Amino acid sequence: MDFTKINEELKALQDQVKESKVDTRFEKNKLYDYLGKSLVNDFRKFNVFIAGGLVTSLFTGNEINDVDVYFRNEDDLVSFLENFYGNYIISHTKKATMFADKNKKNDTDIKIQAIHFKYFETAEDIFDTFDFTHVMGAFDFKTEEFVLHKDFLKHNSQRILKFNRLTDFPLISLIRVKKYQDRDYTISKPELMRIAMTCMDLEINSYEELEEHLGGMYGEAWDNIVEEIDKDEEFSLSSAVDKLQDLNLNEDYFKMPKTVSFNSADELIESACNVKPKFLSVGDNKFKISYDGESLDSYYQDIPEESEVIDGNEYFKDKKFYKFVRKVDDKYFSFYDGNFEYRIGEVAKADNYNGLYFNELKNIRHSSFSDREDKVLIEVTVDGDGLISSGTDWRFKRCEVVREVPVKEWEQYAKSTFDNLGKDVPF
Repeated sequence: MDFTKINEELKALQDQVKESKVDTRFEKNKLYDYLGKSLVNDFRKFNVFIAGGLVTSLFTGNEINDVDVYFRNEDDLVSFLENFYGNYIISHTKKATMFADKNKKNDTDIKIQAIHFKYFETAEDIFDTFDFTHVMGAFDFKTEEFVLHKDFLKHNSQRILKFNRLTDFPLISLIRVKKYQDRDYTISKPELMRIAMTCMDLEINSYEELEEHLGGMYGEAWDNIVEEIDKDEEFSLSSAVDKLQDLNLNEDYFKMPKTVSFNSADELIESACNVKPKFLSVGDNKFKISYDGESLDSYYQDIPEESEVIDGNEYFKDKKFYKFVRKVDDKYFSFYDGNFEYRIGEVAKADNYNGLYFNELKNIRHSSFSDREDKVLIEVTVDGDGLISSGTDWRFKRCEVVREVPVKEWEQYAKSTFDNLGKDVPF
């Protein structure tokens, strides 16, 4: 690799930063191409940040190893984990969970590391936890823009390590120095002393606190040291230090935390976030509420103890549902049963056990009779006691008809799934 050329390019970029003229369209296009349309849309949906080594690689031309994903709040994180649970879990710790996600375009596995030890309102909040300025770059999928620390480009062009003493895990920073030296970064003696003195200032009073500092991110598994210690014995940092000399110091030993498997997304989410699922109970029927609160799944087991059970009427009080019907003069009739009338402002009751079928507005492209030229859309409200089943199609025993929905409100949702994918994704 021609480091002289890379340095020249990065210095040119740094000059552009000073003049507020940095054009990052190439790096953005390269990022989107690497991730693929599906991941880009997922990352937009959950308002994530990508930060750290991937962004550094984009600006320095190095190979991308993995994707570190950071979250603004618990809701986004939990929904992300629920959505990604079907992917292979490479590793899981208290700090992060790493998935293998298939890039459909290149047919390659992308390592996605969901960081869950803390939440971050801004990219700068993420940088405050990082150890070196040359990795303080982020891409915000909410604004779809890069955010770079003021010294990010400068220190990458100079290939020097500058330490952030406020980093959350300075012990691991010592290990990372060697990692970056292998990539031709240099560090001064004063910077090494700053790392050492920051480590000296740590207050570690238990094996749990030591384990928290030793691993679970950046691909290292130094927390294996703590696993070999009897945690029931009195805490002794010197005992942990002595364990180091007994370890096999082969580099491969420290590459990944030990693999953990989960029987369900609920188990993963409870381990990562200490969040339990919520349920809806309607008569003899039980439903699990998705973590984003948007959907229900039929549940055929006993509801776990200590789980929250939501009242059906409370869950549905602000929800609206929709269906296509035929309008004749000022009356609305079912396409399925031409004699069944929906009257605005009145309650409509099903006359059979199948119930009345509805869709959420976002899913009306899946609605029955959506291909009819003479269709109009009506909006209804429902009560929890009338729920029969949920899914893309919802079934209720009754509903109250609210209004006819103007075409301009629903036509965008009637497009196919493929029409709505890949918005502004450049390839």
